[in-house]
Amino acid sequence: MPVTVKRIMELEVLKDARILAGGDGLGRRLTSVTVGEVPDIADWLSGGEMVLSTMFAVKGDVERQREFCRRVMMSGAAALFVKTTRFVENMPADIIDLANKRKFPIIEVPQGLRWTRLMQDATEVIINSQASQLERSQAIHKSLLGVVIRGGGWQELADEASRLLDSPVMFLDVSLEVLSASGSIPAPSDIEKSLHTSRVREQFSALGRSGKLFHVQEEGVPAMFVLPVVSGHQGQGYICAISEAQELSQMEMMVLEHSATIASLEIAQDRVRFETEVRLKGDFVDEVISGGAATTDSLLRRGAFLGCDLSQGATVILLGVDEFEGLVSRKALDQEQLERRMEKYFSRCSRYVSASEPSSLVSLKSGHVIVFLCGKTAQDAVAVGRIAQVLQGFGRSEADLSISVGIASHVPEPSEMGRGYQEALVALKVGRKLGGPGSLVHFGDVGTYRLLLDIWERDPDQVRSLYEETIAPIDHYDATNGTQLTKTLSTFLTNDESLIKTASDLYAHRHTIRYRLEKIAELTGLSVFKTEHKERLGLGLKARSLFLS
Repeated sequence: MPVTVKRIMELEVLKDARILAGGDGLGRRLTSVTVGEVPDIADWLSGGEMVLSTMFAVKGDVERQREFCRRVMMSGAAALFVKTTRFVENMPADIIDLANKRKFPIIEVPQGLRWTRLMQDATEVIINSQASQLERSQAIHKSLLGVVIRGGGWQELADEASRLLDSPVMFLDVSLEVLSASGSIPAPSDIEKSLHTSRVREQFSALGRSGKLFHVQEEGVPAMFVLPVVSGHQGQGYICAISEAQELSQMEMMVLEHSATIASLEIAQDRVRFETEVRLKGDFVDEVISGGAATTDSLLRRGAFLGCDLSQGATVILLGVDEFEGLVSRKALDQEQLERRMEKYFSRCSRYVSASEPSSLVSLKSGHVIVFLCGKTAQDAVAVGRIAQVLQGFGRSEADLSISVGIASHVPEPSEMGRGYQEALVALKVGRKLGGPGSLVHFGDVGTYRLLLDIWERDPDQVRSLYEETIAPIDHYDATNGTQLTKTLSTFLTNDESLIKTASDLYAHRHTIRYRLEKIAELTGLSVFKTEHKERLGLGLKARSLFLS
């Protein structure tokens, strides 16, 4: 228990002391004892001191006596012990009133009491209390550290902190996502949702920067004391003690502080684990897609070590973070903040894929999350598409990131995984080129776009020339005459050259459609009724999509 003014007043040496003012403040905490016989003593106080004074330095000057007492009160001292018969007859009435108002104890002690005796007795009480406090602090630290030494994780740490506090405890990351919650919290996910209001997030962001304890009392959110978890001068998360109390005891503060220290160690360990996982999986993925694995058997063994079963092949899903590629504004995010969001997105994808198909592998590489989807799920195109859509959605919901997706066809042989990765990469690039950021394309839908994209990346002028030789004259004619020849051509080819279906889609007569197609032949010299000409027009439309996207 902390030493209070009341505890000091119980000393035998102060049995004849008299409270002049501030009797309601006897519960003030006291940390040290000092003699204040100089006028500027307040300049040397740091708070919590028991100030002893005869007021010799301000004798005979009531105004200076007032100023001396005011400054001692304002300095945060715990109490003022004075002798008032030798140098000061009476304390000024307004000082007594101010002390009562501020609940600041002013204690009159007998003239014959030696300061050395009082200092000795009071210091002994303080030292004994501090020794007891240190012992309790060491016991708390040992108990929490034992969780980590025994291999316990976030859940065990939350339960132990809750036991020591006798209050429910949660650990949050910097995004206010629950890392763990003590078993005494029945629905931590509901509390997490309540934290994601703009007002609460702003409060955590503003108050958390100080690194000091703050109190959250917002409607819809359980009342809680929050202490930031800091590592390397940077906020890493929060420990929250859910309590209806208005303040914490000294022991409760010790529990929170030690819990935050141990949490910073756990975060450091998580970081090491994360970086190791990313490196090992990244090295494996690099070897697989480059064809560097010595044999299929060694590839399977390495995959199995990482929890990935490639024995039945796999389907590659490539998730590209558009902000990382500069395709979407970073919204004032710096590189470190962007990478932190990417890591959060990667972790969420890993958890989901692991739950959906445990034999799969998820890796992080240069702004991309690479998924080797294994097992029977990988051979079900509908299931693959559904998983890809969910993973894409996590980008926005979990990390506020735009995600583009490329999906490869199923690769049955482990040795051909490189081909699967290249297919996913092509699908990703084509999707971004045609649909922009946030696209999702399967390689089976890429078709001849693959060849055009390859040419575009090496020599864009070739694709531009193809467009100019085929579709550009039609576009110019449409722009000048307000016609729909390009749309007619595209619809006609999409409908497998059916005049009737094209006429129906465009709400026109089939003779009108035929006239438009003849006009296209007149403008370009290419007839849709000749196989070679039709292929060039089809490629021209795709070149147009790449060129004008």
